[in-house]
Amino acid sequence: MKKIIGIGGAVIKTGTGEELKKRIDDIEMIIFNGGAMFHDFQLALERDKIYPLTSIPIKELNNSLKRIEYTSKYFWKYLRGRDPPKNSLTEICKRNNIPTLLFTALGCDYWQMFDNEWELIGKRCRKDFEILRNRMDKPFHYINMGSAVIHPEVFAKAIQGIKHEFRADVVDFLDMYRPRTRVSIYGNYYQMDFKEYMEKEW
Repeated sequence: MKKIIGIGGAVIKTGTGEELKKRIDDIEMIIFNGGAMFHDFQLALERDKIYPLTSIPIKELNNSLKRIEYTSKYFWKYLRGRDPPKNSLTEICKRNNIPTLLFTALGCDYWQMFDNEWELIGKRCRKDFEILRNRMDKPFHYINMGSAVIHPEVFAKAIQGIKHEFRADVVDFLDMYRPRTRVSIYGNYYQMDFKEYMEKEW
């Protein structure tokens, strides 16, 4: 059975997105939180820059958003229909007809500050939730990787009323409350590096 993967921003920051690209044939669907998809775009659009784009200090961002302006504006254009950046994980999924869902809370990501049409984010998340709910009509294997809040909560609502068997695992390098209590009660909890998990347990 192919895997449904939910990923948080830390997954992309640690380079695990590159490992997911190598295993694209094993994946049925990827669910991003807002930070994960944004960091995926950063790496694809600005990988030639000398600064570590996915690790800009919060202190700097609270002073200036200049270093994320280009990718943030691109991301908003993507939400309005532009193609994802070439060779991003999002674009590779599109090329392989693998759905990429987006779930994020309003106001929780810095890229959201470059536009005021938050209704667009809400509509996208609502549409993607229906895609996820419709997928839950038959057995599945879900892996929550590095999303501590958004994905565990979305997952708990998406499986509401399910009667058939399924498996849900969590992998993270920290012990997080919601992934353990919302997701891994239906499978296993792995506290390890994402790449290590993919090498040993995938």
